[in-house]
Amino acid sequence: MKTIYAVNSGCYSDYHVVALFSSKEKAQAFMTAVPDDDYNEIEEFQLDPPTADLIRRGYWQWHIRMLRDGTVEHAMKADTACSSYTPTPYHAIWRRSQTMHPPYTRPDCLQSTVMAKNEKHAIKIANEHRVQLIATGQWD
Repeated sequence: MKTIYAVNSGCYSDYHVVALFSSKEKAQAFMTAVPDDDYNEIEEFQLDPPTADLIRRGYWQWHIRMLRDGTVEHAMKADTACSSYTPTPYHAIWRRSQTMHPPYTRPDCLQSTVMAKNEKHAIKIANEHRVQLIATGQWD
């Protein structure tokens, strides 16, 4: 399966993809060469994903929010009527402590969108990514 890398910017109704790349290194080089304070991150997407097959096999898209200590703050199965399905997992740390207006005191959390058979499976996938982020120093 081929993966593409998208540099995104903005939030809510202003969210948009700025550019697409064939490698994460090229996306990072773009962000370095064309500085913009509004860049959020590099997202990964699979081309020609096996979404229909996953749904037939009982997988569903889940949205998980998890605190650094592993506490699940939110777990929700996506509504097919308003979600775009992609088997590419999405994981990002929501730095609420830096992005919300003071005196916002809720801790940062991991936001994950994954394909899983049930809530327990989705939480397990998100938790494995949380542990990886902490172990590699990406979530201090």
